[in-house]
Amino acid sequence: MTGLAHRWSARAAGAATAALLIVGSAAGTAFAAETDRTAVRADGYEPTFDVTAQYAVVATTHPDAEGCGGFEVIGTGTATGKPIDSGTWTQDEEACTVTVPGKYDIKGTATITESDGDELNVSYQLTAPMTGDTRVYPTGTFKITGGTGEYQFATGSGKMNAWVNLLDHDNVSCRLMGEIKYLG
Repeated sequence: MTGLAHRWSARAAGAATAALLIVGSAAGTAFAAETDRTAVRADGYEPTFDVTAQYAVVATTHPDAEGCGGFEVIGTGTATGKPIDSGTWTQDEEACTVTVPGKYDIKGTATITESDGDELNVSYQLTAPMTGDTRVYPTGTFKITGGTGEYQFATGSGKMNAWVNLLDHDNVSCRLMGEIKYLG
């Protein structure tokens, strides 16, 4: 009987140890996850330029069928963010389909005009896979190329993402996030 009691007590101790390891592991994982999120927030990137634009586009066939094979796209709408509180967004781009095999190759310029008339100019270059899906998500980079008023000597750059439904030209959006500097 003593041997049986000893085996049960060893099993119980082993089960208790395993339970503690599992609970301790889960708690440790939760603590690590919480700590990592806090560290990311504390050391997180705070862009000085963070603008979202909502706009409608008109796309026409690009005249260079062999060199571009895509579209000329004109867009107008609104822009909000920082340092722009709110303003208008106008863009002019070409979305080529033959310059990068299997991808849309998008190059364009945009102007954000604030209510006081100050303008900020941006150029951008994006790519997106050509698929059978009607939703396209171009990504790439942008450069701030100056402007007027407050933005006359502005410069900077960053990342740009866009969301496009090829069947809905009235609801296109993009986000530009990066840095702006004033050199004047």
